[in-house]
Amino acid sequence: MTTQTHYFIAVPLPQELKEELHVYMKDLKDKYPFSRWVHPDDLHLTLAFLGNMDAAQKEKLISLMLDTASHHHPFSLTLSELGTFGNPQSPRIFWLGIEKSPFLNSLRKDVYAACGQVGFQLDSRPFHPHITLARKWKGPGSINQDTLYSEKKGSFEVHEIILYETHLNRLPKYEEKEIFPLV
Repeated sequence: MTTQTHYFIAVPLPQELKEELHVYMKDLKDKYPFSRWVHPDDLHLTLAFLGNMDAAQKEKLISLMLDTASHHHPFSLTLSELGTFGNPQSPRIFWLGIEKSPFLNSLRKDVYAACGQVGFQLDSRPFHPHITLARKWKGPGSINQDTLYSEKKGSFEVHEIILYETHLNRLPKYEEKEIFPLV
């Protein structure tokens, strides 16, 4: 059985922030019992999930993403609240949010446009920028949404976006395939 390779485009987190979030996640594990916590090296902010692609799509996408990134300047993002996606009683995703940013929204819009030119069918739900921390609630009872308050504050600089490849059979799962610098 062969597993399909999946790709996505994301904002990477600085190593220092990944290390801080790793420590923060250890504290959160005691309070929020999710079954799968994200490996610290896999923490990122997804802009577009692509699924699988062939070599021709990949080549065209790389060219378009280099052009897209070259039209954006580095910018800062700020961490915000904790939250969940899915059934509030048994959420499937636990995340740390990102404050609204016109720079991030513009970048994501242009990334989506470039991906569309390559033929990718992308998620049409509204963009909710976040860093996934964990998956699959396994707690006794339901999660108390009122306790979702993030003590983790801070900002980080975005200097690039990355095309990642997913490897489901190893940790960390995500491998950098191409880096697209903002100028």
